[in-house]
Amino acid sequence: MQSAAELRRLADALVAKGRYREAAEMYRREAAIYRKNGDVNGAKVEEMKAARWTSDIRLYAHLPDYRPASYRTALSKLEPPYGCALGAFLDRDERLGQPFRANDQRHGDPTKFGELTGKKLASVFCYLSYGRRFPREWVEWLKERNIVPHIAWEPNSGLGSVREDAYLRQFARDLAAADWPVIVRFASEMNGDWTAYGRDPAAYKDAWRLVHRVLNDATDKAVMVWCVNVIPEKPIPSFYPGDEHVDWVGINFYAVPYHDNDINRPGLWENPADNLDFVYRTYASKKPIMICEFGASHLSRVDGKDRSAWAANKINELYSSLPRLYPRVKLIDIFDNDNLTYAMPGRQLNNYSVTDSETVLRGYSRAVGTDYFLSDFEPYRRPTPVVPLIKALSVPRGILRVSSWSRCYSERYAVVHTLDGKNLPPMTDSGAREVELGLSPGPHRLTATLLDDRGRLAARAEARIIAT
Repeated sequence: MQSAAELRRLADALVAKGRYREAAEMYRREAAIYRKNGDVNGAKVEEMKAARWTSDIRLYAHLPDYRPASYRTALSKLEPPYGCALGAFLDRDERLGQPFRANDQRHGDPTKFGELTGKKLASVFCYLSYGRRFPREWVEWLKERNIVPHIAWEPNSGLGSVREDAYLRQFARDLAAADWPVIVRFASEMNGDWTAYGRDPAAYKDAWRLVHRVLNDATDKAVMVWCVNVIPEKPIPSFYPGDEHVDWVGINFYAVPYHDNDINRPGLWENPADNLDFVYRTYASKKPIMICEFGASHLSRVDGKDRSAWAANKINELYSSLPRLYPRVKLIDIFDNDNLTYAMPGRQLNNYSVTDSETVLRGYSRAVGTDYFLSDFEPYRRPTPVVPLIKALSVPRGILRVSSWSRCYSERYAVVHTLDGKNLPPMTDSGAREVELGLSPGPHRLTATLLDDRGRLAARAEARIIAT
């Protein structure tokens, strides 16, 4: 049996020879050894290398009359049966007009954001230190606009401040009085050593369960999301309060040109959707998943280079993956903020603003433009289901909308669709590629071919379609 070191040397050699598919498999085998031995960090490093050299392409059909299994299963609080609600952090966006001020905070206008992007938001979030009063005026303002508030409620002084006292009970009463759903993201990113409340998993779970009980005793409108940071991964399960105490599971991650302002740790080639894998694999069968914070940087302090096109592409990569690979992600919050200006000292590293770059704004608008992305939580919404094309599919003759999702080791690549051997018109170059097929009665074969930047075959997918 090959050792991890042997597999790594082999993988590196395969990369040098341009044999990327084989190299990715060797990195995965190496990572599996690390995971078996309990070295999660080592495993993640090699899994990221595997992802770097992986190419894949998959075909999907868009079937208005199809009913996914989620329409027939029990849902959590506020969870849409199908589709993903749109959320955002807007409170420092200077292009949204006069901010709404309440509770000594300023809040960006979600209506203006919706006008700029072409799509209304279902939710917006703000940060609130534990100990400050419930933001009643802000909640009422959003309620009038049919928008669900999301409060990132952080006990920054530590868990000692979290007890069943007059403050917590009043917060619960005020939430109940609002008579409107409120997402409560209590003590998030506890798996990171940068929080004051994440050092003792047992104490953390006790505090979480206390807050959950007090809020739920007061009202059924509180939607509690337990939210981790994508790293470190290993301690995440130790902080989970239990299924009966959690409504949603959340995760925070960002797409950045460089990690931690280090030019020797580039993130340019990373696919942001990969950040979902562990949390989705661990919890999506039990709970809806919320991407509580995601941003794509178009300007890094490291080199000051405008990467608007790169950021737009990263947004498309993530959003296009949700209906296809991660359908139980039911809410995603875009972090619309210039951290170069507004982050705390020491964290002013990237500009994640959506609206200060026309390229990023167009990319975001394109990414959220399909009916899969929801502007409210109404259960009667019926987005068109996106269904994997993995077997022979029987459909009525006429027009069928299909799409392909792809990833490639090459930053620039092309996808060629053919129907019965005839090339179809080229698609857009980021996110999913969609095309409408005109089908005459009888069998048809659809092929999607992924070509790298040198025109070499990187991956291929085929599907048989029978038009009746």
